[in-house]
Amino acid sequence: MPTSPHQQSPLDQWFQRCRDLPTAWWIVGWVGLYGVLSSTQLLIWLAAMGSLVLLVMTRGSWRQQSGAGPLWLLVLCFLVPGLLSLPGAADLERTLSTAARFVAYGLAGMVFLRLAPSESQWSTTVLWMTGLLVLWSLDGIVQEWRGISLSGYPLFTGLPEGHKVTGSMGLDYGPNLAVLSPFLFETLRLHGRRLPALWMAVPLLAVAVSLSASRYSALLLLVSAMLCGALWVRGRSSSCYWTPIGVVVLSLCGLLLPILLVPHLAERLLLLGGSVSASEMEVNAALAFRPELWKASWVLFTENWLNGVGLRGASGAMYPILEASDLFPDAMLSRTWHPHLGILEVATDTGVLGVLGYLLFLTLVVRWMLVANAAVQGVATTFLCISLLAMFPLSSALSIYSFPTGSITWPALALALGAYFRSL
Repeated sequence: MPTSPHQQSPLDQWFQRCRDLPTAWWIVGWVGLYGVLSSTQLLIWLAAMGSLVLLVMTRGSWRQQSGAGPLWLLVLCFLVPGLLSLPGAADLERTLSTAARFVAYGLAGMVFLRLAPSESQWSTTVLWMTGLLVLWSLDGIVQEWRGISLSGYPLFTGLPEGHKVTGSMGLDYGPNLAVLSPFLFETLRLHGRRLPALWMAVPLLAVAVSLSASRYSALLLLVSAMLCGALWVRGRSSSCYWTPIGVVVLSLCGLLLPILLVPHLAERLLLLGGSVSASEMEVNAALAFRPELWKASWVLFTENWLNGVGLRGASGAMYPILEASDLFPDAMLSRTWHPHLGILEVATDTGVLGVLGYLLFLTLVVRWMLVANAAVQGVATTFLCISLLAMFPLSSALSIYSFPTGSITWPALALALGAYFRSL
């Protein structure tokens, strides 16, 4: 039963007034900040410190919030294996700091749980989210066209494989757009028939993702389109099958268009296609030397299979293996590397214990996503989709343990669980 206004604290009454607004502006602001080189990292720490202060001031009653238990269960799926990896940590300081960040995610989540938007706010809120995605897409397209983005960032050049469109998000531009794409697909679900012009945003976003020169981002966008489409059909009548098909087709068209117009994108694709029957060196070059990173990570896992080499420990522990490789370029040894494959990174850093925690995490997220979708809870379903994409097992771009990944995953999970458990 909901608490009556007379029983709520002034702070809880303020959160309730926020949920009564027509649009969840704080969510729009949070996502907007994420588009500026992941500046939400500061927001995570501020929310965590604020939550810690409120826990002390309220003598623990601050933790009494719907969804708090499930949120901390998800945090513990990573935090417990991380702590158990401490005895064999290759970089103890980095492991401790990463574990501390997971505690911060849980504390910050206590704030985001209370800020979860209501279903009545969702319709207008996702329209603003789509506006942000369109703006960022245009930012990248203009950067490819003019050499400088609308936000003033120059084109990222000097790469052997060509240049990259980064917009204001840096090198994570493509993966970030793909992870946030469920906002666009949810907007189409709610407004697609009433506002048909919104459909043009799908190929626009796909073009921007393609220009980022990240093949994984293109794959993730298609996964997002198919996932959202499947959920759409599952929660709707069979007469809507054509709509998710249209989303996937428009996404494919948008991804392929830059390949026809930008030479270096086509060359990278041809290089990838020709590597199937090529030498080991050519395969590595086509896949940006990911196979060597995977081999090194697998060696570390087999040597530390139970509890791994510590959170974020693989980057240092891989160095001697990569240095001894005949295929990994010496010029690339000066950079810090992670396994570049989500499930393998978890296995390398935290061993079998971490893999079990990660599988439990994925199981819970998928289960809640399916239940929320069946109940037509758009808020929870969308944010759980975003979290699943951010923590995708085959992620070959951002580290699962990185702050940019955590800055979108854990607030999204808290917002999803806050909306999901509030409705029960």
